[in-house]
Amino acid sequence: MDSEEKKSEHVTKKIKITASNGWEHVFARGGIKTRFAKTTTADATEFLKNYRPRAQKQSLEILISLPLDILFEIFGRLLPLDLLHLARTTKALRAVLMHRSSTTVWMAARSNLKGMPACADDMSEPAHASLAFDTHCHNCLKPNVRNVDWNLRVRYCQKCFKEHTEVVDDKFKKAYGPKLHHCLSLSMTQNRNVIRCLISDRESLVDELLKLGPEERSVFRGTKRDEVLVRKEHAILCTKWTQGEQQSRWEELDHLRSLRYDAIVKKLIELGWEEDVNKLPDQHTARIYKLTHFEDHPLVKQPKPLTDRIWQNIQHKMVEFMSQMREFRIQQERKQQIRERQSLIATIYSDWQREKGYHKYLMPTAADLFGMRQVRDIVELPAHLTITVEDFQPVREELYELVDTWKRCAIHDLRPDLLWQLEIHPPYWQDRLSIRCEKLAVAVFTCRVWLCEDIPEPNDSPRYMYFPEYLHHRCNRIRRRSWDELHPPNTFSMGQGYPGSTVQREWSMDDLEFDKKASQTVKNILHACDLNWRVATVSELDDLDPRLVCLKCSYGNRCDGERPMIARSWRESVKHCAKKHWSDSTVKWEKISDEEARSLRQDQQEAAASTTTPPRKIWRCTHCHDKPKEPEKMTVQGMTDHLEDHHSINPIDQVVGKDFAEALDVPPLAIPSAKLKPKAVDPPPLQYHPVPHWERSFSDMFS
Repeated sequence: MDSEEKKSEHVTKKIKITASNGWEHVFARGGIKTRFAKTTTADATEFLKNYRPRAQKQSLEILISLPLDILFEIFGRLLPLDLLHLARTTKALRAVLMHRSSTTVWMAARSNLKGMPACADDMSEPAHASLAFDTHCHNCLKPNVRNVDWNLRVRYCQKCFKEHTEVVDDKFKKAYGPKLHHCLSLSMTQNRNVIRCLISDRESLVDELLKLGPEERSVFRGTKRDEVLVRKEHAILCTKWTQGEQQSRWEELDHLRSLRYDAIVKKLIELGWEEDVNKLPDQHTARIYKLTHFEDHPLVKQPKPLTDRIWQNIQHKMVEFMSQMREFRIQQERKQQIRERQSLIATIYSDWQREKGYHKYLMPTAADLFGMRQVRDIVELPAHLTITVEDFQPVREELYELVDTWKRCAIHDLRPDLLWQLEIHPPYWQDRLSIRCEKLAVAVFTCRVWLCEDIPEPNDSPRYMYFPEYLHHRCNRIRRRSWDELHPPNTFSMGQGYPGSTVQREWSMDDLEFDKKASQTVKNILHACDLNWRVATVSELDDLDPRLVCLKCSYGNRCDGERPMIARSWRESVKHCAKKHWSDSTVKWEKISDEEARSLRQDQQEAAASTTTPPRKIWRCTHCHDKPKEPEKMTVQGMTDHLEDHHSINPIDQVVGKDFAEALDVPPLAIPSAKLKPKAVDPPPLQYHPVPHWERSFSDMFS
């Protein structure tokens, strides 16, 4: 009994709140009655007369008690998004705003937005406002969904859009007929040209069609097609309005950011940062050096006005940021000063080469000169010193010794590697360095980078390089600047005619590759010419200028005076072997007689003299050589115009070898092949080919 009495003492009466007594209990909390006492309507009315809400509560409890005309007048001055928020505050306000009688309120709110299209006839005003202004997915309520599809009248996230739509393709037309999609609202995705429709629209349309007869279906389809056209026109208007609103919003935010930017700049100038503000890096420079651009700074790009209080909070961070920008500016100014000094020594070096006539020899590039200690000591002098031409006079006097030292080092690095590629193994290191193997005809190279892809080559044949062309090949002295190199050190940009972002570099043959197959082909050609490949040079083979016949193309038949064959020069024979026979090392060659070769050369020279050949780009400007913005090779007319426009030299005063010179990386003109019936040639008598002293055995050297 005691336990039951205790239970009865702690039991409290639960009150069910309904639509009829809800207001009574709300007013009961104001202090008229106790929480669970019964409140009459008269008490509630008396409470409303004396009720004065507290300002700090800002409650909307009494708003619903106002007359409807006053409420509608207030609500009509709001925006549709404000009405949506009000409708989600209380059930009473939702009941009022979602009633059909409140349509005029929504229309008045919509009219407050300039240019907003009217609501469609088959949509309610709240649904139209929700589609236009809500930012959540209509299916999963995911926030920040900005894409609204006015054709389908949905706002879906990417996941829900794929789940609730289907592709209208050939499979769809085969399953539901070729005309069903004309009765559906369709949407085309932006990233792909894929047409989709709502699965719910398709299901409801199919269900309606199944309930109708054949004649009724035809009428129903016509009605649906008309509705789809009207809906599409309305979607176009709404889409344009949405894009215009987005553009206006972006412009508004950009204007606010601009005002904040100007205000911060003004504050920084007042603090003494004017020079640093005027020399801030641009966006491209900031991206390359991984810096924060001033306009992209988190405290600058905010679309908020700058107040005194905000400036006090961010001032120390902005001052710290400007200190970093000052350090970066000083570093860049120092680099620019070094580039100007290097440009000065490059000009001195170029003029020295032109005066001495050294353009026909292998010379170090200006980038090689920048790395030499004598030049570096002057270039890297303190920033407060002014460097002039006189300061580089000691370097000019030592240029010959510097260039000679560089040449010996370059040849010292080239010869051992080339001897190893040619499989020539002299016994002593001194002998290895004394062999001028770079001039041999069997030293054949190809370029493996893309900086020379714009150089035309007839018949799409491989571009083989021989001495001295491969030493002066342009890829040996230039490279492509990477995207994160704005101003690479110890170099400068090349000028007109070179690929974009091309800069000069230290001379190097790392981009060239020794072609063993082509070298073996040259060995076979030299064997046919009865020459020793270990001794024969390119100049000797050019002076001989033999004409050769491919015995593989003649199926092993040699020259007999009756069989027509094609005779080629030795360079064209190497290309022919590579193109037609895949550089087969077993291909044999036969040299036609010297008399026929002499007659053939004479005929080809006469034909070349009577034929107009297009101008070749084989000339280099000696005034621009090894200077910043050095142009590529030019034709005679192009060089004449260049000297007249850039160096003010009249065409009459232009001198070959002084103002412009022939480039050393240009291959000789291709000699066309000729078809003839070469006579039989007696095999040459056995001749004694002296073995080079580096190939003699160890015992022979002392016998």
